[in-house]
Amino acid sequence: MQPSTDAQVREMVHRRRRRRRRRTVLVSLAAVVTVLGAALVGAGLVRATDTEPGDAPEEVPAGVAADRAGLVTSEGPVRVDLYLDYLCPECRITEKALAPELREMQERGEVRVVHHPVAFLDDRSAPAGYSTRAASAAACAADRNEFEPYTAALFDEQPPEQGPGLGTDRLVALGRDVGITGASFERCVRDGTYRPWVTYVSDVAASRGVALTPTVKVAGKRVDLSGPDRATAFVRAVEESRS
Repeated sequence: MQPSTDAQVREMVHRRRRRRRRRTVLVSLAAVVTVLGAALVGAGLVRATDTEPGDAPEEVPAGVAADRAGLVTSEGPVRVDLYLDYLCPECRITEKALAPELREMQERGEVRVVHHPVAFLDDRSAPAGYSTRAASAAACAADRNEFEPYTAALFDEQPPEQGPGLGTDRLVALGRDVGITGASFERCVRDGTYRPWVTYVSDVAASRGVALTPTVKVAGKRVDLSGPDRATAFVRAVEESRS
């Protein structure tokens, strides 16, 4: 075997350094991806888009806002926008945390609440599409003035991600559980009457820069609900908007 020349030794050293740097970069990238993934566990994520949504569908549920991109459930001087996905675990936690305070504010006529039932997590059910099915059923409940009780019921029975979600029969039964009677609700759920509207709501939300659920806005400003006491942060935001 011929002894290595100085040039060959230097080249081997350079190759080893390049391999170490490449491994370091790959490990760093993997760590970043892991951290980001952990931060988004339980949240609903959608790619932001600059594409303008199309026209709203002709069939929309009762109580839609003027832009048809949300449901108004109360009137008051302070606007509150809630963007929730029914498959999003963090949305369930947020809905349960805010519900008591929000209900009192609504009863006192302090807030105009606009719900935006979005379907950002359709691809996290198998088969895909549970977020849209659930939101469409909730819109059917809005026709019976039971949107908020039905929303609470959906979150009470929130299925795990990567599963099939609640079946159509169960979505219909939840309506009976919250006091909805009559055949029109069942027909609305089974026909998926408001699925195009849910798509429209989701597209409008994305076009407005809403990329994560839950997103809660008070007077047009996003409220940071990442702390341990979400209700307190929400109440503070409403009070500050009145001052």
